[in-house]
Amino acid sequence: MTLTLGPIGAAMSGLAMRSTAAFERRRALRRISRFSDRRLKDIGLERDWDGSILGNPGNGRGI
Repeated sequence: MTLTLGPIGAAMSGLAMRSTAAFERRRALRRISRFSDRRLKDIGLERDWDGSILGNPGNGRGI
């Protein structure tokens, strides 16, 4: 049985990309969570009653 490193490398690359994307998302949400309610509204977002940031006001979807 021949072991090729192609599939292993592809899996590791995918894992690294997902980890990087998750880190960037958390970092962006941390920065946005510090915005005032007024500034959130200016960029088309709003804060829900529990403090979560909502994408389009009124659609009930959190970011």
